[in-house]
Amino acid sequence: MKVSEIMQTELRDISIDKDRMISDALDIMNKYKSSVLIVTNRGKLVGIVTEHDIADRLGSSRAGKLKASSLHVSSVMESVKPISPESDVEYAAQKMYEVKLNGIPIVKDDKLVGLVTYNELTKLCEKVKTIPVEKIMSKYPKTISPEDRLVHARNEMFEKNISVLPVIDPNGRIMGILSIGMIARAFAEFRESVPAKHQEERLRYILVGDVMEAEPPTIKQNEEIGEAASLMLSEGLRGIPILDEKDTFTGIVTKTDMIALVKNQFQVD
Repeated sequence: MKVSEIMQTELRDISIDKDRMISDALDIMNKYKSSVLIVTNRGKLVGIVTEHDIADRLGSSRAGKLKASSLHVSSVMESVKPISPESDVEYAAQKMYEVKLNGIPIVKDDKLVGLVTYNELTKLCEKVKTIPVEKIMSKYPKTISPEDRLVHARNEMFEKNISVLPVIDPNGRIMGILSIGMIARAFAEFRESVPAKHQEERLRYILVGDVMEAEPPTIKQNEEIGEAASLMLSEGLRGIPILDEKDTFTGIVTKTDMIALVKNQFQVD
């Protein structure tokens, strides 16, 4: 299958000018349930901007006391090498997996024609009906408490390159999940609502429980991969907690796991 068969082509829905604000980028991401946008300058591709880029900037001292509505997309965007619409989907998945990209712009004859993201590749996994999700899930992953500080969670996720964390109570029960996108939006709201002179002090008091997706959908480890893929897409989540036959939390499956499955041509060990 070629990238041209699955890519997004409504460029107005998936792109933003480099001179617009980070807050605008988050609004577009929210509207289209995307974690990445193409960045353009006078209609020409200049890079991409992701939830990760925004969480990085707004959660660090480099943001100073600036609001998301005062920071240009150009200040957080990253460069990326586009691929051809004739590329195989496995190649796109490999590039995204290896370079940790949320999406790849598609260019033909020097013209921007589309974008492939985690969503399009995850959708391909909906057809996988014979492999249980336990074959690709991350077993006993890094977890976090709802009482942990959000800045600590952000640092952990950036240090270990994690896109989503299960949130558990002292008994190991799932209470929620926390994603990079949730962190980006929380920091954006914080920067807008808290006076600059109080930000440094109050940032420490935002807890994971204030931001997480509470009571997220879960799936049993013996259910099919296709069901997990459909659930992630319909709920707009980056990952789904996995339970065993006793309803005990045992792992998590993420869109990154789905990308790896596509990369490996839907083969598992």
